[in-house]
Amino acid sequence: MRTGVVGAGVMGRDIAGLLANGGHDVTLVDVDPDALDAARAYHRDELPDALAAADLGPNGPPAERIGYDTDLGSLADARFVVEAVPERLDLKRSLLADLDDVLSPDAVVGTNTSSLTPSDVAADSEYPERVVLFHFANPAIPRDIVELSGDDASEATHDRARSMAEDIGKQPIRLQREYRANGLSRLSASIKCAATWELLDASAAAIDRAARAVGFDRGPLEFVDLIGVDVHLATVDNLAGAYGDRYAPPPESRERMERMREDGRLGMKTGEGFFEWDGEECRLPDTDEAYDVTPVVAALVNEAHRLVADGVADEETVNDILKRGSGGDVGPFDVEAMLGREFLRETLIRRHEETGAGVYDPVF
Repeated sequence: MRTGVVGAGVMGRDIAGLLANGGHDVTLVDVDPDALDAARAYHRDELPDALAAADLGPNGPPAERIGYDTDLGSLADARFVVEAVPERLDLKRSLLADLDDVLSPDAVVGTNTSSLTPSDVAADSEYPERVVLFHFANPAIPRDIVELSGDDASEATHDRARSMAEDIGKQPIRLQREYRANGLSRLSASIKCAATWELLDASAAAIDRAARAVGFDRGPLEFVDLIGVDVHLATVDNLAGAYGDRYAPPPESRERMERMREDGRLGMKTGEGFFEWDGEECRLPDTDEAYDVTPVVAALVNEAHRLVADGVADEETVNDILKRGSGGDVGPFDVEAMLGREFLRETLIRRHEETGAGVYDPVF
């Protein structure tokens, strides 16, 4: 099938690589020729090893099935297109309008949005029924999940998205209702938000070392660095439209991240954020500072309960989303069973009384 990806950043280039590895011809489109050149070099030199490390082949030389263009018109014959442009609603809506002029009416558009909904993105489209959430974990290649949702998407659209996820070796998980930040990103937002509150009392290294010690693949602040401090702040702002200040950092942490953004310390992509980076490897400092990571874990479990209460997914599915999205073996309800509901609830009550932060407001 002819496919396309719009946006040649880290996520877009990986999605293009996965589509090509699934046997599909892909055109990767970006307005920035330098971004396309970087993606082309990545697909040629690094993609095969990344796919092999994820037990996904590679299926022949995937780079030979990828074309690169600055013109959306090159997608005219594509049957499935993924948008992976920055998390700006105006930008995504403008892109959908442009795609309406290019694609056939029965082409499907998957949005990889992590903080908006398919209905948000498709609000001005002539064909909202063809727009579906097609959301990858970060990093996209090794994580075995694609979240699907779309209250306005047709069943035919959902079927094609599910089939495409399976083609590229990913487990499709259809959410029961669309909400901003889906399932995985809400779980992630809860621990990142909690970590920014914990920064008032502990260092970034102490928080992330403690998180790794209890089984997190990455600490929450390392994950902020991974996606980008600028992206994290944009995501927080997008979520505020639906959830108020639930995921908002305290003013001190917000100011710290805004200074980092102004100074160009955005995380992995600039080599420094909360931590220093060597390429894609975080240099997490050693520390003797003691820190109890229970509040971050409790915030994660709290958000899992919110997802169930909102009708996004049941407990089993929420567990599966986190395990597949994080590459771990334990979901939030597994954590609750191990640590005890009352213990976690007491932690939330205590931190909510101390901080007033919405992320700690207990719902169970």
